Amino acid sequence: MSIAKQSQQDYFVSLHPNGRHRLASGLTSTQLTKQRGLYMLYRTFRLPVILPFLVVSGSCALHGSEIRPNSQSVSDIIVDEPTLAENVTIVRDGFGVPHVFGPTDASVVFGATYARAEDEFHYMEQAYIKLLGRAASVSGSDWLQWDIFLRKLEIERHSRREYLKAPPEIKALCDAFAEGMNYFLKTRPDIKPKLITHFEPWHALVGYRLFHVSGIDGETQKQIGEPNILAAFSGYLASTMWAIGPSKSASGHPMLFINPHIPLDAPYEMSLHSDEGLNVSGQLAYGIGILPISGHNGEMGWSITANDPDINDVYEEKFVDKASGSYQYGSQILMTSKWSETITVATPDGNKHQDYVFEKSRHGPLFDGPEGKHLALRVAKLSEGGVLEQFFNMSKARTLPEFKRAIAPMNITYNNLIYAGRDGHIFYVYGGAIPIRSAQLDWSKPVDGSNPETDWRGFFSLADLPQVEDPDSGYLQNSNSSPFFTTDGTNPTKTDYPAYMFGSDRDTAIAKRSRQMIAGEEKVSLEQLSRFAFDTYLPTAAADIGKLKAEWTKFSPDGKKAEPELKEALNTLNDWDKRADADSIGAALYVTMFHIRGDDSTYPMIGRLRKATALLEKYHGDWRIPYGHFNRLKRSEHSGRTNEPLSHNDLPSPGTPFYMGAIMTFNTQTENGSSKSYGNHGHSYVSVVEFAPKVKARSVMAYGQSRYPGSAHYFDQARLYVKQKLKPVWFDEKDIKRTAVKSYRPGEKR
Repeated sequence: MSIAKQSQQDYFVSLHPNGRHRLASGLTSTQLTKQRGLYMLYRTFRLPVILPFLVVSGSCALHGSEIRPNSQSVSDIIVDEPTLAENVTIVRDGFGVPHVFGPTDASVVFGATYARAEDEFHYMEQAYIKLLGRAASVSGSDWLQWDIFLRKLEIERHSRREYLKAPPEIKALCDAFAEGMNYFLKTRPDIKPKLITHFEPWHALVGYRLFHVSGIDGETQKQIGEPNILAAFSGYLASTMWAIGPSKSASGHPMLFINPHIPLDAPYEMSLHSDEGLNVSGQLAYGIGILPISGHNGEMGWSITANDPDINDVYEEKFVDKASGSYQYGSQILMTSKWSETITVATPDGNKHQDYVFEKSRHGPLFDGPEGKHLALRVAKLSEGGVLEQFFNMSKARTLPEFKRAIAPMNITYNNLIYAGRDGHIFYVYGGAIPIRSAQLDWSKPVDGSNPETDWRGFFSLADLPQVEDPDSGYLQNSNSSPFFTTDGTNPTKTDYPAYMFGSDRDTAIAKRSRQMIAGEEKVSLEQLSRFAFDTYLPTAAADIGKLKAEWTKFSPDGKKAEPELKEALNTLNDWDKRADADSIGAALYVTMFHIRGDDSTYPMIGRLRKATALLEKYHGDWRIPYGHFNRLKRSEHSGRTNEPLSHNDLPSPGTPFYMGAIMTFNTQTENGSSKSYGNHGHSYVSVVEFAPKVKARSVMAYGQSRYPGSAHYFDQARLYVKQKLKPVWFDEKDIKRTAVKSYRPGEKR
């Protein structure tokens, strides 16, 4: 019997997507749902999940189970693939990171897309299949409800319209993305798509609607009768980020820490270098996207973490005649719109096609609510989009005023944003497309769709959102905490804003530890920032061990004599440095004890310690084992299993689940048949940047650039990761070419 099958008070709770609750860590389930779905957490068995996934329909002609281009493919008309390929150079460094050079912004997007497809085409394709509402056609009926939900949101129609209305420079990027994917398939006939044999330019914008889909919180899902519809995905987006200002920096140069807490295999790193000015380095994630969602351009950089604004509403529509679709709005009678979709479902007997009729009101798609109610869902900026355009403008900003202009549309529908730049500024904003609403209504519940008072009145402007710029403390931080705990000293005041702007007032354990570390230093150097990035100190350990020692002094002499190992275990904890390092026996003992629920006995802490030593002995032969004996980093093979015998792809790792408060977040899962816990989520991408006259940057990912086990870059960063080390991130062209391992053009035989 594996440890995972023990009761939650006995041992680790595996981290899985499931349901939603308020957590012991202070995070609300709504927040976690928005953070790309939720893992089961400490003392909680339910939390939703949200990741990248997409929608398709009438725009592509269907042939069997494939998605192929229709006869009017814009990308076939606009872009000449060979010409782009001839003008693009992909330079791979020693870790396989692609650095793409080209004459235009579109050309480097083409090259970067091609390079990424070389490393993870199937991962990219599955993301677009899901967001296109086509998952059931590949993965069967388990994904049917997901496909129905995505089709109701009309993501394809919105993405097509956004593409047609987009500025020329954004259209060019979308065209380049499609051509990069298609040129890859053309030049790599050995790669067989599962469904999408031809990509369209608007597919790029489908990918960015992940921000809208993942922003549909758990309470909203319940209200529309789709509880946990987004719980099919493995991994939520938490994150940590810091900005260090000149007054706090040892060098006087601002610095940035980027640390998304997402599935360990989700990030992808790249840099783009265009003669037109798109020069940016950073990480993308989940198989979607064109440009880094966090990174730097040499002059300035930014990072994001999930926040918790109310960006969706549910409306109860008052129908005059449901059959005809007539419903009340103020003094008017309006008509719903209806449309039909055919959804393909893969079965053992072949594909089956099912027809559905969907309906929407002026507020959004309709869902069947309780007691025969008809509910419409409105999602902020779902139809408008604009996410790619905002990331593009952010990537080209060079100063804080330019960065503020870039983010002013707030098309990234939810996320905290932090900025640090060579101009000497640091900046934080609680960002999002937050609607302005009537203060007279309760927006936490469905509102009356017939009442014009329920109409949104635009969105809050950047100037009206909670923010902090150049604080006296010299630093900013966020780890999914509320804006009221951004730094020491001056922070936004909650009463200055409407209540629905914030999901909670939480101050997370990692946010507290971040402030403690940074505020505790008079000055912070790049070296210190690199160490802070992997800090494993557990803030609760000292207090817990203090309670344990207090109980021990009251414990009976006979009890002490009868259990000498408890005294030894207590001494081990007392001598321990309170850090969850891989070689630490104290960490193994404390982390095990932490996950055991106390009882109502006279000595609850001693009881937890007794159970911890017993469990370690039962499953590992001895309680005196290093933490890394069972806290492991292993990249799963394509089978998805993580409990194979130890191998060169299986390493002892430091770090703990995020709710324990260590900066190095390492969430794990334990599968049946294994007594070891394997990392699957958390410290996925770690980067520090110093904006000196010549930018200095370092990073590491948990695994490596490639998803193919035969690649040298499948697991090559893992040994740095478990040693809590970073690799250099080259940005200057001379440095990139000096350290290059290979240089080639897309499609070139190598």
